[in-house]
Amino acid sequence: MPLSTSNSDPAMKKLFTSMLCVFIAIPLLLTVWGFALPAQYSNTFVGELPAKRALLAAESDKPRLILVGGSAAAFGVDSALLARELPDYQPVNFGLYAALGTRVMLDLSIKELRPGDLVVIMPEQQRQALSDTVGADAFWQAVDGNFSALACLHARDFGPLLGAFPRFAGAKFRYFLTGAPTPDGVYRRGSFNAVGDVVNPLCSANILPDGYDTTMPIRFDPSMLDTDFCDAVNAYTAQAESVGAVVLYHFPPMNVLAVANAEDIDTYADYLQSKLTAPLVGDPHTCVMDAGWFYDTNFHLNVSGKTVFTRQLIRDLKAVLGDTSSTEIALPAMPARRTQTDTEAANNSDAAYFTWESDRLVVNAAGRGRRTLTVPGEVDGRPVTALTSDTFAGCSTLEKLTIQQNITALPDGLFAKCSALQEITLTQPDPARLSVGQALLDGAPAFCRIRVPAASYTSYCLSYAWSPYAETFAH
Repeated sequence: MPLSTSNSDPAMKKLFTSMLCVFIAIPLLLTVWGFALPAQYSNTFVGELPAKRALLAAESDKPRLILVGGSAAAFGVDSALLARELPDYQPVNFGLYAALGTRVMLDLSIKELRPGDLVVIMPEQQRQALSDTVGADAFWQAVDGNFSALACLHARDFGPLLGAFPRFAGAKFRYFLTGAPTPDGVYRRGSFNAVGDVVNPLCSANILPDGYDTTMPIRFDPSMLDTDFCDAVNAYTAQAESVGAVVLYHFPPMNVLAVANAEDIDTYADYLQSKLTAPLVGDPHTCVMDAGWFYDTNFHLNVSGKTVFTRQLIRDLKAVLGDTSSTEIALPAMPARRTQTDTEAANNSDAAYFTWESDRLVVNAAGRGRRTLTVPGEVDGRPVTALTSDTFAGCSTLEKLTIQQNITALPDGLFAKCSALQEITLTQPDPARLSVGQALLDGAPAFCRIRVPAASYTSYCLSYAWSPYAETFAH
């Protein structure tokens, strides 16, 4: 006898209808949250993008000197000095954030170029900035409230942007309910002046614990140079020339302590020039500067360092322009490094599970079988301030790890051999005091989450260095 479905059919139809409504409602809700709610990221560092685009679109009675790149340009150039020494040009600093993508900044600026403009492309010497990628999470935050920038991008960017949109919309709705983020310190929109430079008295000296960011070495390796990036720069150069603008390429300021292979600079520069149609300007060696001129990354200059680098940039540009006038800019004194200290009394309960091997801290045999570990403040009487990529080698059963405030940097691939790791707890309340690279979680399980102090959750999400990990944060 066949089974009757007469009673189940209405229930199934009701369930199907309900599920269909949910599937339709969720995208609609996300769309409303993302596009219709008031802007929530306007006061953040990347919230400066609409203002920078407005600068490019503004009328000018002279050709512009446009700097295109990431935050190395924003922190590294004094536009007032440029205007004084190169009076035939009006400076526009169109550098913002490397995580947005250099090619994105090219796309956003190309249609605003005019005859006589001089464009200096100055990306950070790091793999991400020398690639063709779009930083989708950062981009949504940057265009919040002014979505016209979407029309400037390539079709290939919309896949990553679509994938990041639910996170952006959800976070925006949460901020709408709890209050828009209002960052303090340097990384906020209020740090930019009217021409797009970062001007903040907090950038007075080098505050990096070792004088440089140990998580982000600077390399001169041709393999870092993405072919699509070179194609994008060349296409930009050709289009700029078609409207009567000139494009140049200049290296950014780079912390000498972070340079891993200075002996290869000339070879790399020759290779780069062979791939680009825009001429390289200046000597890359002069862009490798003493650590005392930097602030908080290997590319961000402090106030004095900005003057030093701008002076050199002006000389390089004058050489290209055939300007033989002297550059009357006095060099400032190098500021003394400023040490940041943490007063937290570190928990040393797990010190017995760590050992020093050739000045590197590693988990010993007794610790490799543990499911939980806390990095101690000291081991055998020696303070612990840094970890290496091999610190947790062999910790295949480790599930939960606590990293205390005594640690100042987390290297890339730190957890690559921790196949069971579920949760990393950071006790440092100030993300600026814990350096991190772009590949911290490479090799770690996809389900691994980073737990940050509840009161610092927004600070970590909007941090210059930590924001790429925002989707992994818990609190």
